[in-house]
Amino acid sequence: MYYIAGFTLPVPPTQAVEGLAVLTTFRWLQYVGSRLRAIAPVAQAEAGAIRSMPTTFIGQLVSPVHALATFVPPLTYVLCVTFNRFTQPEWMQCMSLPNNYVQQETAVALRVAACASTFVHLRFIGMTLTHLGNQWHGIGVWTLLSYLEDIN
Repeated sequence: MYYIAGFTLPVPPTQAVEGLAVLTTFRWLQYVGSRLRAIAPVAQAEAGAIRSMPTTFIGQLVSPVHALATFVPPLTYVLCVTFNRFTQPEWMQCMSLPNNYVQQETAVALRVAACASTFVHLRFIGMTLTHLGNQWHGIGVWTLLSYLEDIN
């Protein structure tokens, strides 16, 4: 039992916690994807094209590998858990950390807190992208640097 803000709450079932985790992970994927798709054309239009891109094979390989490493694991989690009726598949459970020192109630509370903190993280991402504005780009030397060189 949990006591939160004057309410005594029963331990949510495993499927409810997995559903909450899937929901917040999906919201993160949707928010980040939509924000990046919205800011990229603005940065391209206002700041212009990137003048210097990586030329080596390794340099050109880094961005796609980084993007895959960022988006494939959460997408895999969302799809696998959703299609497995909101329970983690056995192969996914085998890769999880051991819970030798954490009780079930504590693990549930930590997962719910992590899901709640996702929305704080989304706000931080939004503020960061708004602050960067037209200077955002995935990789390369931003045109602001070139602009400053042209002024001097």
